[in-house]
Amino acid sequence: MGRTRLRGLSIAGIQIGVEVPDHCEWDWPDDGIDEFECLPRDPEVHVGLRVAELSQADLGGARYPLGASTFEVVRRGEDWLVGLQRAGKRQQLALFSNDFRVGEVVQAPEWAEQRRYPLAGGLDEWIVLQRVVARGGLCLSGRAIGTPGGAQIALGTGDIAATRRWRIAAPSLLGRQTLALLEEGAALRVFRTPWCGEMDDALGADARVLEFHCRDESETAYRELLDPADAAEQLVAHAVLPLEDERFLDRVLRNARRMGEQLRVVRLGMPAAVERAAACPSARIAHALTPMLGVR
Repeated sequence: MGRTRLRGLSIAGIQIGVEVPDHCEWDWPDDGIDEFECLPRDPEVHVGLRVAELSQADLGGARYPLGASTFEVVRRGEDWLVGLQRAGKRQQLALFSNDFRVGEVVQAPEWAEQRRYPLAGGLDEWIVLQRVVARGGLCLSGRAIGTPGGAQIALGTGDIAATRRWRIAAPSLLGRQTLALLEEGAALRVFRTPWCGEMDDALGADARVLEFHCRDESETAYRELLDPADAAEQLVAHAVLPLEDERFLDRVLRNARRMGEQLRVVRLGMPAAVERAAACPSARIAHALTPMLGVR
């Protein structure tokens, strides 16, 4: 067996360790993810890496366009297969356990020769999404706004033109406006990720969530504290739901109910003119996984 070394990432409190063979090297993509590199002392997610020829057979699962690439994902029994195609050819294929704690990435030889980052093409985002929800958190479309004592989360997406410009420059599976929220200790916290651009700089790497806001077009301005059931419904409406997977959906519903009981969710009534000026599009454009959301 050849020698390996461990390289790590820490995103949203989730540490990922990649076992890299001596003959494999990669360069970090130019999107800031190298700022999340860490020394993986006790990784929550273990990923192996090897180079081999890949089958080009159709995986038969969901396919999502991601810039010049296509992200593929399908369940095989209790495991997951996650592929990445470029120019119609599969360049990378990953096999992960049901809980996304253990996996292996196989790169095509020509892909490895280009020193490609092995979690590229949305795989790192997919791992973080799965682990955040498994640990009781949510990935939500919104903006984290700095306030004294922590962050307010404004649910929903922002300016449509800005979103499209960003998506063209740097495609993302989850999207620039998807926040990662996870409990640490007795508090819910929002975490900065390499992909989200909707977290105030003043909040640093993470911040305690104080309350959620959602907007409603109305004739007059108002402020309404939602009961836990309505609060959970709002959280689910803005959550990333990538697959028609009952187990994943059940976790999202459970996590949203708990958050709705523990934190304030406030509905803000805004006159139509103000709402239109805010240029807030629907969740349909929030991320590449949107076609699976069932938003009408």
